[in-house]
Amino acid sequence: MQVIEQQTFTKQRIELDDKQFRNCTFDDCLLIYSGTGGTALNGCHLNNTGFAFEGSAAKTIELLTAMHRGGFRELVEATIAGIRGEPSTPATPQA
Repeated sequence: MQVIEQQTFTKQRIELDDKQFRNCTFDDCLLIYSGTGGTALNGCHLNNTGFAFEGSAAKTIELLTAMHRGGFRELVEATIAGIRGEPSTPATPQA
């Protein structure tokens, strides 16, 4: 994984896959995650910077959205609670 440290990015499209950013600043950027490799943002500052999913990562978001709208809201909410590190009760399987 490529490590990028103490850099400032301005008005750029930054692909996150297979990169670790440490103590970087992103001003007016768009951060893209495609799900092809790991990533990390440690000690970074985001100023007016957006985040988007593409490729496999976008497909995962589409699946979670469809499940949430299609009657599996509790399962998706439990997954999000886990991401937040919140205690959650196991979702009841639905038919």
